[in-house]
Amino acid sequence: MFDRYNKSFSAKLSFYVISFITVLSVILFGIFYHYSTKTLSKEAEDKIQTMAELANLNVSSLLSKVEKIPDNLGWMIVEYVKNPDSLFSITRRIVKENAEIFGCAIAFEPYYFPQKGHYFAPYSFMSGDTVKTMQVGSEDYNYFEKGWYKGARQTRYWSKPYRDAGDPDVITTSYAVPIHGKKGELIAILSVDLTNKWLRNLANSMKPYEGSYTVIIDKQGRYIMRKEGEDTIGMNMFRTAEESPDPGVARLVNEMAAGNSGSMIVKDGKTLSYVYYTGIFATDWYMAVVCPYDQVFGKLNQFNMYMLLGFLLLLLFIYGVCFLAVRRITKPLTRFSESARAIAGGDFNTSLPTIRSKDELGELYDSFQFMQKQLTEYIERLRSTTTANEKIESELRIAHDIQLGMVPEKFTPSVGSEFIDIHAILRPAKQVGGDLYDYFMLNEDEFGFAIGDVSGKGVPAALLMSTTISQMRSVAMLDTSLNYIINVINRSLIRNGNTSMFVTFFAGVLNLNTRQLRFCNAGHPYPVMIKADGSVQVFKTEDNLPLGVSSDYEYKEQSCYFAPGTQLVLYSDGVTEAQNENAKFYKMERLLQFIEKNKNLSSRAMVEGIIANVDAYAGNAEQSDDLTVMSLRCDVRR
Repeated sequence: MFDRYNKSFSAKLSFYVISFITVLSVILFGIFYHYSTKTLSKEAEDKIQTMAELANLNVSSLLSKVEKIPDNLGWMIVEYVKNPDSLFSITRRIVKENAEIFGCAIAFEPYYFPQKGHYFAPYSFMSGDTVKTMQVGSEDYNYFEKGWYKGARQTRYWSKPYRDAGDPDVITTSYAVPIHGKKGELIAILSVDLTNKWLRNLANSMKPYEGSYTVIIDKQGRYIMRKEGEDTIGMNMFRTAEESPDPGVARLVNEMAAGNSGSMIVKDGKTLSYVYYTGIFATDWYMAVVCPYDQVFGKLNQFNMYMLLGFLLLLLFIYGVCFLAVRRITKPLTRFSESARAIAGGDFNTSLPTIRSKDELGELYDSFQFMQKQLTEYIERLRSTTTANEKIESELRIAHDIQLGMVPEKFTPSVGSEFIDIHAILRPAKQVGGDLYDYFMLNEDEFGFAIGDVSGKGVPAALLMSTTISQMRSVAMLDTSLNYIINVINRSLIRNGNTSMFVTFFAGVLNLNTRQLRFCNAGHPYPVMIKADGSVQVFKTEDNLPLGVSSDYEYKEQSCYFAPGTQLVLYSDGVTEAQNENAKFYKMERLLQFIEKNKNLSSRAMVEGIIANVDAYAGNAEQSDDLTVMSLRCDVRR
């Protein structure tokens, strides 16, 4: 028997595995027990934290909504309220239209409305299902001395809880903001009241366990909300901590007042409780969700019994599986493993161990042999493909540089043209594209500019683009008439070009002395004009066919007066047809909105701003078309 053990790899491995499992079974169970218990505890804590965060979100959303009400109404009181009695209807409407608001008051500085005297504070509040309205300022109720009024004189202010002036049975918390006049002087305090009952119902709507409740305090430790039935007025959580025999309560209060988030276990009176605390978003308030400990962890012991039984059954199953699996290991795999590592390291010609069996090891041998052959062939093909691709990429980069070199990067003014402010950007969708632009002085008095878009993208469009620019520059030196220039380019493109491609084109010639702008639009998107008076409008032109469509078509120039300070923004359809990640187009309306908001920008800033706005709209979406923007502004010639 021992001789068989010494010679049998299966017997040795079985003995080692089973012995190891037997010795470590208790340790493994202990580790598993520890981590499973920890995991269940973490799940219970996560549940409390999740529910607390939801309650936090509900409360912070409510407070944010409450804060927006006075912020949105303050300006209206200053601008439009002339009759002080109309303020009663404003406070009444605020209370009536906002279910979470209990009351609203607008308390004015003394004699702001002379006919109302020293005190004037219209106030509306809920009474049952109806809204009551009254004037609360008087010698008996001097609101100038109230905390909510004094606290809000300099900045927005959340008050501590107090009994409402309109209904003493209701405990409220007020949010007050100062209202300033047109000269910046304080004229009133606008306050909205939130009842503790509404706040409690909202916070407790996310109870993680039976018997749990929520506590809210401000940064001074004053109670905003406590457990139902406990008084909040004049009460402070620091005083509660001093009276508690559990020192953990004091640590809890200090952590909350410091604005920290976390959890701890404390005694709530005689009840052991699990407490999760955190700050309320966008406020100086802090909340704690208090849950009975038994409700949170009461079912953990029952789970531990099931876990122990399951672990014992699993241990027996592992014994059986290990014994049967080890017996099937009869062949050493060391040499085969070394060959596999050599192949993985790049030595595809390494020798494989000879495997004559027809079982899975034989199939594995055949698979590795086939893989060796395929990898060798693949690497060779990859090397050839990579070389070819690198050559193509290099040629395209050179073509890209050549294409961008054909359009002017910036305008260098000559003597007498310093007042021209022009800038343009061309960004192909691929390495080369079909958009084009150009601008230059035709003679001492005339400045020419053009923008175009070749149908299609890539190398064919780039070739037609370079042809168009070259012909335009050559023809413009002979005659500055746009009738002549456009018609010559059109016939030349049809005679020498691809009949399936065409060019949308806008060209203009500006006489710097007479301010006369001659232009011709061959199917290009309408430009946008910013007039000298600041108005923004689409510069509509006569519609003509794109270049390269028909040799019989006659293009005729138009003209208009280009007043000093006028700015013209031209673009290709790659701007308005840019798409975001949801395949939604940028559209003309968005371009007009941007230009309207930024109509005082220089030409460079305008062009760069439009490009940045399009990029922000597109997000991570791939650029689908060439994009070109040009801006021209011309002031008085000096």
